[in-house]
Amino acid sequence: MTEWNSDGSLKDKVAIVTGASRGIGKGIALELGAAGATVYVTGRTVTEGAAALPGTIGATAEELTELGGQGIAVQCDHSDDGQINAMVKRVEDEQGGIDILVNNAFTVPDVPIFETRFWEMPVDIWDQLHRVGCRGHYVASCAVASKMVERRTGFIVNISSFAGAAYVFNVAYGVGKAAVDRMAKDMAQELREFDVTAVSLWPGIVRTEHMLQAHKAGTVPFDIDRGESPRFTGRGVVSLAADPKLHDKTGRVIPVVDLASEYGFKDIDGQQPGNLGEQMGFS
Repeated sequence: MTEWNSDGSLKDKVAIVTGASRGIGKGIALELGAAGATVYVTGRTVTEGAAALPGTIGATAEELTELGGQGIAVQCDHSDDGQINAMVKRVEDEQGGIDILVNNAFTVPDVPIFETRFWEMPVDIWDQLHRVGCRGHYVASCAVASKMVERRTGFIVNISSFAGAAYVFNVAYGVGKAAVDRMAKDMAQELREFDVTAVSLWPGIVRTEHMLQAHKAGTVPFDIDRGESPRFTGRGVVSLAADPKLHDKTGRVIPVVDLASEYGFKDIDGQQPGNLGEQMGFS
C-alpha cells in the first residue's frame, strides 16, 4: 500500500459513517480512522457469515482503530427511522456532538439490477433502492442537523453516483441518486447561514465486494480493472473535512477524482483512477 499521510488532521472530530460493514462505507471509515477521528460505524451486519458478502461493523471499527482512530460499532437498520434517531442520540450523548455524517448506507436489491428493464422488475425494487439509500439519508441528516446548527459547524456528505446525471443500471437507481444529489444541494441552501456544509460525492467504478462478485459472475457492464478502491473515496472525505475552506464547497456535487486532482491524493496502490465522467461523455 502506498503511504498517504493525513497528518492526524481529524483527531478531535466525531464522525458517523452509515453502511460501513464493507464497500465504500468501510473505505471511508478506515480513512477517517487513519486521520485520527472517532468513527461510529453503523450497519446491520454484526456476525461474519450472516450476510451474503464478507464484512461486519465490528471488524471495520477494529481496523480503523488499528489505523489510529477510535472505532465504535453500532448496529442500525437504516430502513428504520427509530433506529437511526436512537443511533444519532447515542453518539451525541456519548461525544457531545457530531462533526461529520457520511450518508452511505444502501440496500442491494434481491433481483439483478444490471440487465433488467424497469417494467420487468417488481415495483418493490423502487422501495428497496430508496428506503435506505435515499430516505435513510434524509432521516439521518434531519437527526444531526439541529445540533450542528446550534454549534454552527458540521459536515454532511451524501455518497451518490454518476447515475444522478446519466443512465446507469436502471431507472429506479438513477432516480434515487439524482434525489440524493438534490438533497445535498437543498440542505446546503437551508444550512448555509449556520456554517454547516452539505455535499454529494460521486465515486467512480469502485472495487467493492459486491462489484467484484458481480464481475466474477459476468454481470457488470464496466471494466472494474480500471476502478478504484473504496478507500479512494475515503481520502476525498478526509481531504474535504480537513480543508479550512470546506464551506466554500457547500451544495456542490463533486466527483471524487476531481477531489484527488485538487488535494493531490492517489489511491492506495499509488495510481490515479480514471475519470468515469469523461468515459461516459461528461464530467
